[in-house]
Amino acid sequence: MKRILLLSLGLQACLLAGAQDKKMYLRDSSLSRWVIDVNAMGGLLMQDYTANNVIGNYPNAVNSNMGHMDFNGGWSVGGDAQVGFFFGHKRHWGIGTGFNYMYQEGNAGLRDFHVEYQATDYNGHTYRQVVSSNYKLSDRLSITNMNIPLVLKYKNRFSRHWGFTGDIGALFNVQAKNDYRTSGSFNYEAIYKFGEGGVTVYDNNPTPDASDYFITKANFLRDNPNGNVQAYFDLLRSQGNNVGLNVTPNTQTGTVSYKTGSVGAIVRPSMNLFLSDNVALDFGVYYVYQTFKNDAVSGYTVTGRVGDYNPALHNVTSVASHNFGLNIGARFFLGKMKDRDHDGVPDKKDLCPDDSGLAIYHGCPDRDGDGIIDKEDSCPDVRGLAKYHGCPDSDGDGIIDSKDDCPYVAGLPQFRGCPDRDGDGIPDKDDACPDVPGLAKFHGCPDRDGDGIPDNEDKCPDTPGVASNFGCPEVKVDTPMETRIDITTPILFDFNSANVHRSSTPILEEAAKEINESRDSYIRIDGHADAIGSRKYNQNLSVKRAQAVKNKLTKLGVKPGKVKIYGHGEDEPAADNSTPEGRTQNRRAVMNLQSSKKK
Repeated sequence: MKRILLLSLGLQACLLAGAQDKKMYLRDSSLSRWVIDVNAMGGLLMQDYTANNVIGNYPNAVNSNMGHMDFNGGWSVGGDAQVGFFFGHKRHWGIGTGFNYMYQEGNAGLRDFHVEYQATDYNGHTYRQVVSSNYKLSDRLSITNMNIPLVLKYKNRFSRHWGFTGDIGALFNVQAKNDYRTSGSFNYEAIYKFGEGGVTVYDNNPTPDASDYFITKANFLRDNPNGNVQAYFDLLRSQGNNVGLNVTPNTQTGTVSYKTGSVGAIVRPSMNLFLSDNVALDFGVYYVYQTFKNDAVSGYTVTGRVGDYNPALHNVTSVASHNFGLNIGARFFLGKMKDRDHDGVPDKKDLCPDDSGLAIYHGCPDRDGDGIIDKEDSCPDVRGLAKYHGCPDSDGDGIIDSKDDCPYVAGLPQFRGCPDRDGDGIPDKDDACPDVPGLAKFHGCPDRDGDGIPDNEDKCPDTPGVASNFGCPEVKVDTPMETRIDITTPILFDFNSANVHRSSTPILEEAAKEINESRDSYIRIDGHADAIGSRKYNQNLSVKRAQAVKNKLTKLGVKPGKVKIYGHGEDEPAADNSTPEGRTQNRRAVMNLQSSKKK
């Protein structure tokens, strides 16, 4: 059902977007308020049943199952006729009522029926009666469903030939009659138990005693594998026993009527194809939901005596019915209005009755279709905006084309209509890095590590360095001690990231070397974040950054026990968080070699 409704809505949207008819036509406000709708409906029918548990109607029942009711193979055809009246100035909304008739068919089934209960035979002997269905019992239903609809109507004609309409409202049921024809058969078997003196008694043990007298199909075939079991049961039945195999009901047809007066709901969206201003065809879908009440038969049993049968509908207390499918109809508008220029505005409302125009301008024209009537439009043949007296702003940036240096690309007033994609205050035409916020002194390119070398020239863009080493930290080679890299150099991270850059590998390798050379030391890693985002999020991010550095050290051979991590969130900034450069320095992790000896 959902797929059908979505398909209908999608079709309506496509037609609404594409049906731009330049020819004039009468709009809803000019069409007659009174309509007659005739609809033909056809589709699928589904029903859900609620029934009583009547095992208690079988005396001393054991091993019993009343089965499960279901409904399948349902279909429905019919239709309705309604009179509708539309109100208001635009006449989009209205009400309608009439008569709805649906003929429906389907199968009401009862499967897995089996009962075992205490009974008395024709000689007055007590025994266990065993009755089961051979296969699923099925009642083929022919349903007559009549209703009075009371609906809210909506219509919208959006071109000369196309429009949308819909009904939603209530259905008041006046008749719900089910004529049924039954198919199926039963096996009637018996089990006798003999007490003292040969008197029969009821064996209520779920598993009958092996010494009982079984008149069952299974028992006969066990003792007579090649015997004629059907003839055996027919003989016993002719002698008065309540037994038989494959017995069909004596009465296979009948009628069950539900209580009338139930209230249902109908939803029916459709497309209108206007053949003229007075006649339109409807194509759409519908959905009807109804609930019915029923007086279940007192003391109901499916069957007891051979050949007896009570349809499952007699035990139903309520029914939920779902009916959905396709709708084809016609709408007739009553009455006609004069329109000399055929612009869809009747003469009595047209301020320009001899010049085709638009209804929203009381029949006067707007040649360029920009919503500004020609006499008030400074550019009547070019679509424009009212605030510019009908002249255009092609890129929609609030700067009219005549004053816009980039008239076809949306931009900013301070750059005479040209854009600044990365928002760094440098227009794209002057920006060497137009998609990344940067600094004017670097022609719009960033310097993440703040070392005065722009990222596009910096081989270590996340680690402060020197120009002589292409932006990477300076490596001193005067003495062996000076060749070591300072492991406290901050390891910087990208915004909202805990990924360690390759450029930090020399620092990590030096740290791993130093901690592995020292037996009584450990490395402390402090993670930090900038102030963008919540404090809780930044705290977690700082821990993740410290952990990421630890993971790199362990891969370099450092034992995890010799590394301790701490997260400080945004609480210990190294620079001002109000600037991009400061925030870059605050997204860091710092390593320090600590002594593990107790003082």
